[in-house]
Amino acid sequence: DKTEMNILILGIVIFFSIHCVPIIPSLRNNLSSFLGDNGYKAFYSLLAFAGLGLIVYGFSIANSYPLWKPFPYSHAIAVWVMPFSFILLTASSMKTNIKRYVRHPMLTGVLIWSLTHLIANGDVRSLLLFASFGLYSLVDMLFTKKNIPEDSTETYPVQKDITVIVIGLIVYGIGLYFHTYIAGVSVIK
Repeated sequence: DKTEMNILILGIVIFFSIHCVPIIPSLRNNLSSFLGDNGYKAFYSLLAFAGLGLIVYGFSIANSYPLWKPFPYSHAIAVWVMPFSFILLTASSMKTNIKRYVRHPMLTGVLIWSLTHLIANGDVRSLLLFASFGLYSLVDMLFTKKNIPEDSTETYPVQKDITVIVIGLIVYGIGLYFHTYIAGVSVIK
């Protein structure tokens, strides 16, 4: 039914529209001036959460119209590559040496997540969901100022990197175990 797919599409539009606001500083500044700083943050959070909720709900009820048949080894690739995504997502919120080598760890982690899921799924709803996250990550990497200065030489103890890797792998393991409940698809055979 088109209604279910429209809910997914509406969620994607709302979620990424609000996430594009910081990319356009004049729009962000105008909204912040109009709503106040706390009002802007509340508005941003509310729309992002509503969009994410619609994405999750829309994806769970949308019919899965096949577009292509994934390669037989696509799931195995996703299972082995996804830990890197979780490590980068974890590194994005901590001070580590990883940020010296990966300028946008969160966006790179989301891009890896989206690409691995695109190769493992060949249906319309997956294409809409994962391609939108991947495209947004690429656009944000190109236009955002959330990056490390070119001359960053600050180093951190290697224990911080090890901690990030361990936390990333633990979160990945939890996500893998609960994937059936999160996405409705079991990846543990």
